[in-house]
Amino acid sequence: MIFFEWIGKAVEKMCFGSSYRYDEKLDGLHGEVWMTLRDARTGQVVQEYHSRNIIVNSASILIARLLKDNHEPDTGISYLAVGTGGIGWDLQDPPAPINTQTTLANEIARKAFTTEDVSFVDPDTGDHVTVPTNVVDFTATFAETEAVGPIVEMGLFGGDTTDMPDSGTQINYRTFPVINKSASMTLSIIIRITA
Repeated sequence: MIFFEWIGKAVEKMCFGSSYRYDEKLDGLHGEVWMTLRDARTGQVVQEYHSRNIIVNSASILIARLLKDNHEPDTGISYLAVGTGGIGWDLQDPPAPINTQTTLANEIARKAFTTEDVSFVDPDTGDHVTVPTNVVDFTATFAETEAVGPIVEMGLFGGDTTDMPDSGTQINYRTFPVINKSASMTLSIIIRITA
């Protein structure tokens, strides 16, 4: 992520004709994901998953675009996509996520976020708050008939994204052991991004 590497390095500043150097101490973007698969009839949890996720290189491009002009593109992160992975993948042990990923290997569904689906999080308490913080939760729930199949990958998309598969700029990526979602189950996913 060229943008964050640049921020993280020593930066030379000019001040009244003299220069000085200082180091920025930034941990950089990172993310976590929580997934819950439920039986839609009973509400019983069938499967749960929690892990860190990978912020991909193209995220810095979207951030730079938004820093330059908040109307180009019109939006930041706006979709969550899930997929069934590549041909020949071991569904119990899919390939590790990589930061050069720009699309899912085999996207099967994506869900748009509404304003209610995106919340700031108090970094000390974990509570959702209305004041801006450096932590944001993105929540999506795929209903019974949505995203049916053996799901092993997911990612956030923003920028010039639409409801069409592979559109937009990918922000993060995660592979995981298969979640077999049937048409009688719901899948809730929370992705937390910390800057």
